[in-house]
Amino acid sequence: MSEPSSQDPQIEDLDPSELGTKDHWESAYLREISNFTSNPSDEGIIWFDECGAETRILRYLSQLPVKPASILDVGTGNGHLLFEILDDEDLNGEEEEAIAGPLVGIDYSPASITLCQKIAETRDPEGRTSFFQADVIKDSLKDAKWLPQGGFDCVLDKGTFDAISLSEETLEDGRRVVEAYPANVAGVVKKGGWLVVTSCNWTEEELRRRMEGGCQELRYYGRVGYPSITFGGVKGSTICTVAWQRV
Repeated sequence: MSEPSSQDPQIEDLDPSELGTKDHWESAYLREISNFTSNPSDEGIIWFDECGAETRILRYLSQLPVKPASILDVGTGNGHLLFEILDDEDLNGEEEEAIAGPLVGIDYSPASITLCQKIAETRDPEGRTSFFQADVIKDSLKDAKWLPQGGFDCVLDKGTFDAISLSEETLEDGRRVVEAYPANVAGVVKKGGWLVVTSCNWTEEELRRRMEGGCQELRYYGRVGYPSITFGGVKGSTICTVAWQRV
């Protein structure tokens, strides 16, 4: 049985899973490196691809009042989301309108960063993206060399909060590590910038309570629309993407 969260008694923590361990992801990305080396067209798993999540996220970013000039992808995996941003005509089509950067991907798995760098040799020959090993819970992100002054215009998370939610690791005060996520990640979003999180483990309401309850500087901004389904008389979607603005 899962236990009530110490952060919000109305939200139950997820039971720990292998998907919440660094060993699992390191093994997964080592395997994807091997696959990519054998077949360069195999860039690995694209999370939430069946829902068209990346396309919908990019459309959402292109419709923000100010197009993000710098973007951080938290838990970048194979870097696919950043490479798609490079190829997106609305975000990056005209040279004078191209994202100035930096475009940074971070992941706590060394193998993930190696995979991204290998894929970047083909997908990003101009070297507009950068990838670094970093742990959003344990590392001091505000001191990172890849952090632009003032923070990023936009921070993206596609499934990383989900994975952290499955970790059984705890903080020194006994809380699960997922509870440190909102304040840590919001700290690298510039004032007025956006945090956009995509999840399949949490509903939009639960995500809002987690993020806004964990960091008072985050204000709900909007959501990305997905096709809805009805099950048991309840209407919803299999994933959600929610955006906050840092105030």
